[in-house]
Amino acid sequence: FIQISSRTVFFSSLFYKQLSFLIKKMKTSNLEILNVSNFESKIILKDTNISILNSLRRVMINEVPTMAIDLLFIEINSSVMHDEFLSHRLGLLPLLSNFIHEFRYTRECDCEQYCSKCSIKFSLDVFAEKFPRSIFSTDLVTIDKKENFNNQQFNPVHFSGLNDSSDQRPILIGKLGIGQRIKLIAIAKKGIGKEHAKWSPISVIKIKKIPSFLFNLSEINKLINSKTKEKLSQILPNLFKFEKFKNNLEYNEIFLAQEESFSQSDLFTLGKFLLEKGIDLNFIKNQKNEDNTFEIYLET
Repeated sequence: FIQISSRTVFFSSLFYKQLSFLIKKMKTSNLEILNVSNFESKIILKDTNISILNSLRRVMINEVPTMAIDLLFIEINSSVMHDEFLSHRLGLLPLLSNFIHEFRYTRECDCEQYCSKCSIKFSLDVFAEKFPRSIFSTDLVTIDKKENFNNQQFNPVHFSGLNDSSDQRPILIGKLGIGQRIKLIAIAKKGIGKEHAKWSPISVIKIKKIPSFLFNLSEINKLINSKTKEKLSQILPNLFKFEKFKNNLEYNEIFLAQEESFSQSDLFTLGKFLLEKGIDLNFIKNQKNEDNTFEIYLET
């Protein structure tokens, strides 16, 4: 246990040194936040190298400290769930906290097993006396609040998703039959995802590269006639406009003001239209650079 802990600390410190060097290269990157909520986020990162983005992904999954239930003292368990299954269910229960930096890791604490400086204590006592009932995350109760004032900030996350509607139920832990009971004490400790997946704050992370395409508008004007140009400006009014006096397609002022490349949907519409007219698409080129634009989707 001591060797594993020291190895984890060594790799973490080494990885942070490498990451600090990479972050210095990100000063020219542009971050655009598309959506942020309590449980999921979507951001756009521009002018970024894929190696830097992969380093950030690894840090978010493995290096961000969180709290998770690590110890169980089961007094009564007459349900169909055995103790190992119950401990696994409770360990994966997400805990919400804003003061985790004030807690110590178990390996850094002076206590023998757990104390108020490195852990949070919960109690669970559910008895299905007359009717079958379910055990939810709301049945977990924080105890010894006066011993550590931070306990008031640690609560299980009872629902997920964007909509904070009242019809959402809390997280289901298990079910009890008539006459069954579960009574236990749960100890939550601080950790990182590199030690165990239950401490990982990220459940889903998707990275999608947004391609950038280049093409010469003058080449299109040479290949198509005036009637086709006018129809193309009607199909893609956010990109093109047709100048009758010059008999040319020109970029729309709104598109030029945005200073952005073509979206994939617009490029697909343009390519489909030109192919139907029998025009080759060799003039459209994919811009391949080391620094690209990426869309990142995070779900906690």
